[in-house]
Amino acid sequence: MSEIDLTAALTRLETAMSALRHRLRDRLGVTGADLTVLQFVARAEATERQVRVKDLATHLGLSGPAVTGTVDRLERAGHLCRVPNPDDGRSRFIELSEDTRRDYAAAMDSTTEHLHELLSSFSERERVKYVRVIDRVIAALDYGAPNS
Repeated sequence: MSEIDLTAALTRLETAMSALRHRLRDRLGVTGADLTVLQFVARAEATERQVRVKDLATHLGLSGPAVTGTVDRLERAGHLCRVPNPDDGRSRFIELSEDTRRDYAAAMDSTTEHLHELLSSFSERERVKYVRVIDRVIAALDYGAPNS
């Protein structure tokens, strides 16, 4: 594939991701920054990981108090809820509310199913290579071309 084909492919990927984010924002009635939080929580839930404010702060590159304010606002809006951490009574996990979980799934329509089918068709070796390529693209976008 020539460089121009790769650039066109990355542009199409960016366009598709942007359309997906617009669809999610419209369906959920949130801003782009709030959607980033909701997507992080949704993806964690999909892999059965629990989310804490600390996890969101690390992901977003924000302070704990800034993230707490965002979570408070999204909780008041009915998008998130806090649930007790069974291992530590002082801390809470953050989850999507039932309504937001349902609306998020509806907005994703068949996207999740198609992505799962695609990734399931890859061998383990292909998945490892795919993740490495994605990581290198992310590094190039964030920091310039990777050295490796």
